[in-house]
Amino acid sequence: MRNVFRKKNKFILIILTFLSLSSFAQSKVSRFSAGAMLMIGTGKMGNGLTDAVDRDMLFTPVDLFLAFNIKKFRLGVNYEYMIAGQTVEPGTIGDGQIGGTNLSGTGTSPGVRLEYYDGKNSFGLVYRLSDTYNLDKITFAGSKATYKGTGGISVQFTRQLKNKIGFVIDYTTETFSDSLSTGNIKWSRIGAGIVFSNFAGK
Repeated sequence: MRNVFRKKNKFILIILTFLSLSSFAQSKVSRFSAGAMLMIGTGKMGNGLTDAVDRDMLFTPVDLFLAFNIKKFRLGVNYEYMIAGQTVEPGTIGDGQIGGTNLSGTGTSPGVRLEYYDGKNSFGLVYRLSDTYNLDKITFAGSKATYKGTGGISVQFTRQLKNKIGFVIDYTTETFSDSLSTGNIKWSRIGAGIVFSNFAGK
């Protein structure tokens, strides 16, 4: 129950931060763009070995961004908070056997963003400077596990629909270089969602 309240509090903090960024960007509409992306996606996570068999996952990321506009290009920063959960119960993959690591958890990732925006559509790339992922479940040794990595990539397409609302399609992939000793955990997702932004930089 405490974990649920902590996650809700983080979402509230993210939304409040977005509102502050939007107000700042509106005052500098010709120079700055700011926004938030609320997405849901599916993908895989695991290392392909018996201790962490690849399994289907459901990802719920929230991204915040603030960018400086140079004509049709936007260069800025990005921050993501993500909740991930297995869509199958342990013991139900393949022949009924699954590694003991439950990969459900939460992650955070700061990064840099580069986009091309034509006044309606944008094509962007986010380089994830670091990725910290905390597993919800404790390990067999009774400790909490944290996976870390660098160099993940997000490719995004957004389209403005009306005023400050649009939609986004996202593909993200990452490898946690600091995860399991037997083999690094890899994950990828493809998802879609809603964008709230001032869509500056036309």
